[in-house]
Amino acid sequence: MIEVHDLTIRYDDKAVFRAESALFEEGKISAVIGRNGSGKSTLLKALSGQKMYSGSVKIDGKECAELRPMERARKVAYLPQILKSANMDVRTLAEHGRYPYHGSFRRPTEEDRACVEKALMITGMKALEEKNLGQLSGGERQRAYLALVIAQNSSMILLDEPTSFLDHMYREDFFAILQELKKAGKGIVMVCHDLEQSFAYSDRIFLMEDGVLHSGMTAAGLSGEEDLLRRNFGVVLKPSEDSGSLYPFVMKR
Repeated sequence: MIEVHDLTIRYDDKAVFRAESALFEEGKISAVIGRNGSGKSTLLKALSGQKMYSGSVKIDGKECAELRPMERARKVAYLPQILKSANMDVRTLAEHGRYPYHGSFRRPTEEDRACVEKALMITGMKALEEKNLGQLSGGERQRAYLALVIAQNSSMILLDEPTSFLDHMYREDFFAILQELKKAGKGIVMVCHDLEQSFAYSDRIFLMEDGVLHSGMTAAGLSGEEDLLRRNFGVVLKPSEDSGSLYPFVMKR
């Protein structure tokens, strides 16, 4: 669980991000939406200990800034938007997720190997485990990196626009994996640019507006905030009246 109180992030003494209060829970999928440049990625970096902040970010009751990096990595896994095509195979990449538990020098344990194996199976990458990342498609590479964060076995997983470069079929597969992680008790916090997918798959939606984080709402609750949605996206989202619709909420002018 990650709790945020009176969080402020500054650049050159200017506040660029503020969040009065927010709670990101295990066993829940939380989406962070907002216009480009509104501070969504900055929030994830603060939650994962990569940005200095004032106020409080507590991970399982402990202040994020006071945790040692390896201790923090056992609690929170972070997947950035831009994924490098490192010169290694898929299994080696997934094995990197076990670094917080043994560092660079200790040999992998049975538990490490089991976590890696499970991550490869969950993401459907077992058959491609010997392939170099440079040989993979964009969707396969995304799932390979997701295998890394699953192998890390952290209770909270932070994803920065994880489906940005995926076609529709791969997006649906990716969200199916996230649903399985949720059922296993993992907390997912994802920056998502697709509004209909955010409303379809999230338990709570947090809207970033000009560097200010609005409290998390259900899809139904945020759907009723028409002025807020129009101000930020120029559209509203309403429950679909078509039983054949792909998503339960659809965008309307």
